[in-house]
Amino acid sequence: MQAEAMTAPIERICEGLDAIVTPDAPIGEGHTWFKAGGHCDALVQPRSHAALRDLLRRCGEADIPVRVLGLGANLLVADEGVDGVVLKLDQPAFNDFRIGVDGRPELVEALGGVDLAKVMHAAGRAGLEGLSPMAGIPASAGGAIRMNAGGKYGAIGDVTESVAVIDAAGHERTLARADLRFDYRHAELPECIVLSARFALTPDDPARARERILEIMAYKKRTQPLKANSAGCMFRNPTLPSGERVSAGMLIDRSGLKGTAHGSALVSDEHANFLCVAPGGRANDVLALVDAVVARVQDAQGVTLRPEVVVWKRGDRAGAIR
Repeated sequence: MQAEAMTAPIERICEGLDAIVTPDAPIGEGHTWFKAGGHCDALVQPRSHAALRDLLRRCGEADIPVRVLGLGANLLVADEGVDGVVLKLDQPAFNDFRIGVDGRPELVEALGGVDLAKVMHAAGRAGLEGLSPMAGIPASAGGAIRMNAGGKYGAIGDVTESVAVIDAAGHERTLARADLRFDYRHAELPECIVLSARFALTPDDPARARERILEIMAYKKRTQPLKANSAGCMFRNPTLPSGERVSAGMLIDRSGLKGTAHGSALVSDEHANFLCVAPGGRANDVLALVDAVVARVQDAQGVTLRPEVVVWKRGDRAGAIR
């Protein structure tokens, strides 16, 4: 099989690397919120920046694709798995944050692998507002930047001041705000890995900041199936020819798709833009249901939906930084 053919070169690439290396890792089932999907050839958790640079250089020389796994909340891994190396930046060198940077109490620096919820709650306790729109959005800081995570209350790009990145050749640089462009569910970044980001927040009363986070969380618990095996919203809210952005969930609901199933995958009855998987289900059932939803909405509403969730497949370099 293709995965077996990749094992030997990946083992050579990882030899002597200061990293945790797990061959044939079950990332779909074990590391995504769908809790479904296949394996990757190797899951690598570097312990240092030097190890990360070495790994990127070696993979480049061997033409092995590299992908970055955050919290796995916006990711679907096909049942056949994905080839190459999957990076998880969860070791201490990539998993921390600081409040008050460069003598600026309102400036927060978060490393790429840190859980953004931890940063948000700590900032709120410190009396800093600006990250509360991330309440209920599971993401690492790097993953949130990459897709400009957000919702009806705002997006991460609204408070991002700068981003430090490393490219596929191992070169690091910092992108200032003037170099960054954030759009709906998208950040205009080069092919790179986000090492850290700085957020310029606004001083606020800690109790009020805490209350705002709780209000947003309560709203999401009322309106979304947060306990289901799902990646959250499956589709981007589309823009009509008039320029109006409309709710993908509303279009799916109006097309009569709530409760529609394909195998183990289901369109949620609570929120039509959530596609859920039954325990022990298949990622490929979700992919088939995505196609069915897109076709039905196009036919019924005349609107083409685009997935927001990233899909990794074997032999497809989508999502790879090189």
